Amino acid sequence: MTVRNWFTKLLKRSNKVEQAFFVSERDKGDYNNLHVHMLIGTNTNMTYQEVKYGMGNISVGDYQPIYDSEAVCKYVTKHIGKDVDYDIVFKN
Repeated sequence: MTVRNWFTKLLKRSNKVEQAFFVSERDKGDYNNLHVHMLIGTNTNMTYQEVKYGMGNISVGDYQPIYDSEAVCKYVTKHIGKDVDYDIVFKN
């Protein structure tokens, strides 16, 4: 299952999600393994369980609200341009 598929499910299953951004990047310890950072724009708060269920009960690691959007954006985009996959999706 790809990240885009997770987001498609999330947008279909949740009436709270309006847009989402993801970037996948290579792990420091294992260059062949990837992890994903996701920013999910909602019209109200979502629980960890709602996010996990919305993407198909996948493993969701760190989950937290964003209080400093500039810092988070810098963190999740730090590898763009370095062979990473990223996208932004909007609910129709």
